[in-house]
Amino acid sequence: YLIFKPAMVITAILLCFYWYKNNFLINQFKNTGFKKNAFMIFGILSAFFLIVHSILLGLETDIKIFKFLRRVVLLSFIIFEIIAQCLLVVNIYRLKNSLKNYFNSNILKLKILLVSLLVFIAIISIPLLIVGKNVHFKHGLEWNYFIGIILFYLLSNFFWKKKK
Repeated sequence: YLIFKPAMVITAILLCFYWYKNNFLINQFKNTGFKKNAFMIFGILSAFFLIVHSILLGLETDIKIFKFLRRVVLLSFIIFEIIAQCLLVVNIYRLKNSLKNYFNSNILKLKILLVSLLVFIAIISIPLLIVGKNVHFKHGLEWNYFIGIILFYLLSNFFWKKKK
């Protein structure tokens, strides 16, 4: 409780930094000055919802609206995160000829595959999530989905070529 919650807030702050820096990088190669790209906005919104989620974590109550609010916050984090990741990958893919000396194209393909898989799983899971009594499925999907989301950031570490 004293370590996990603050670590999630720190992670969310680092996510804001990640999205801002990627926005800066994309703008450098587009020669657009500072423009707020949609992926940065969605990425920062996802980080905001992660902070709210971490604050609400561990608060037990029987108020149905509060439980609903926690689910909405968590779902908002996931949705905004996936949208941000998709838009970033699309932007990088569009600039791949300008960036080809700076990144590993195989990792870009893996990121495209990962984001496509996350979107596909989200779409096919909607009917199962709407039906009320799939608690174990929901928990399993949530944890595995977070692994997929985090894997995107791990791939980002291997994506950029190191300066020689």
